[in-house]
Amino acid sequence: MLYVENDSALRRLLGSMLADLPNVDLIGNFGSAEELFGNAEIRKADAALIDFALDENGLNGIELGIALRIMNENLGVVIYSQYRSKSLIERVPEAMRSGWSLIEKNSDMAVEDYVDVLLDSCSAKGNWSDLIDQNVALRDQHTNIYFSLSPRQRTVMDLAVQSWSAQDIAAELGISYDYVRKELSRAYAILLPNINASSDLKTAAVLKYLEIKKLR
Repeated sequence: MLYVENDSALRRLLGSMLADLPNVDLIGNFGSAEELFGNAEIRKADAALIDFALDENGLNGIELGIALRIMNENLGVVIYSQYRSKSLIERVPEAMRSGWSLIEKNSDMAVEDYVDVLLDSCSAKGNWSDLIDQNVALRDQHTNIYFSLSPRQRTVMDLAVQSWSAQDIAAELGISYDYVRKELSRAYAILLPNINASSDLKTAAVLKYLEIKKLR
């Protein structure tokens, strides 16, 4: 396997742990895409573990994974990142998603867990298509919630997420303060139908609305 990580301390730590495993042959340990390109080991590898955030001025992990897959069409690619967003997952061309996996960076994750994902990716399994399906389902769910809000409620929430008070929203829209409060309450009920009564309702609703807007 190949391992690409720009954090030198993490690369040494995880790299040494991977190299010590009996079912892993770590044939390359690199700090950047530039270090990796031109290395003959690329074509020998069965899998690559790549950090997504490699270099803000160079290739990110997904771009590097695509380039490596072009050079080695049987390579299993595992991207690990702090994020699992729709935009991140959909960057890989659909025809290339077999044998790709995404895992979230987690200090509690055992090195054997990384190996399990790498082995699945080598076998052309991976979890990329599953994540795409999950994102589609989540996007559909969020779309349904979004359009369950009336146009007025969406307008009120658009201002609320900018930290506008109910009084300021009323003045901006030329409607009464009481009406704004009622619309906010109705919007919160749609956004958070099962909210715990002890929760900060406004904050939770604002975060949910931002999440829905981001994934639409």
